[in-house]
Amino acid sequence: MTGVLEATRRIAVLDGHRLSDRAVDRIARAATTLVLLSTDALFDATERFRAVVPGLAIEDGGLVRGDVREAIVSAAERGCVLLAVPEPLRRRRFLHLAVNGAIDAADRGHPTVAVIVMRPHEVPGDVAVLSNTGEASGWGLAFALEIAMRRGVSVARVLPKKGLYVRRAAEVGHRADVEAGGYGVKVRRRKVARPLETVLRGQYGVAVHSVLDVIGRRSTRAGDGAPARIQHDANVDAVLWLLRFFRGDVVLVGDTVRLRERRGAAAPPATP
Repeated sequence: MTGVLEATRRIAVLDGHRLSDRAVDRIARAATTLVLLSTDALFDATERFRAVVPGLAIEDGGLVRGDVREAIVSAAERGCVLLAVPEPLRRRRFLHLAVNGAIDAADRGHPTVAVIVMRPHEVPGDVAVLSNTGEASGWGLAFALEIAMRRGVSVARVLPKKGLYVRRAAEVGHRADVEAGGYGVKVRRRKVARPLETVLRGQYGVAVHSVLDVIGRRSTRAGDGAPARIQHDANVDAVLWLLRFFRGDVVLVGDTVRLRERRGAAAPPATP
């Protein structure tokens, strides 16, 4: 059986020309192969990454229509479970499209895709993997452990004190936990009243959060493939807060994301 954690892995990158030099360095050193996707044919980031790792294998993933939704599906179909992107200009729109991309990928048989939003700077500190609701993913823990392994730091699992703790793909998280122990990665488990607030106020370099089944609906008047409107959802809202206030890189883990309907009137979306 192959391992869950990889010292370097196949990584897709969207618009690498928009990344800072420090972000390019972090991605290049974590990759065995890069698949470069772009929204603009005028830019090619190949030489930027090869300047960091001269022998790095780089593939041209082609053009996407201009949003992260298509990039997630393209990354998954090219064998990548991790997509690196620059900081979004419009956070809410980005997150809406990213969640739709995770739904599209799951519908096409690619259950797990993680998106890492690369900050232009590098923030020192451990990797925090959190669940604000008690729902989480074993893949979320796996990505947190893998990033910590590469950076030589520890992982903080931040969970709510109250509520039922449910983890999808729990066997993946267990295997990753065992493998990480072999690499000497330390894991600290914290139960707190407000996990999101704890991470935002803490000294962490990376925050990892799962997005599981989301509340939303597709318009009956829209054509096939139209994005779903995502309504108020605690996991989605938590990622939105991380994108706005967390200083380090943010990892959004889509694990077999499915769309579900809310009975009755939908609550208004949170506005961080």
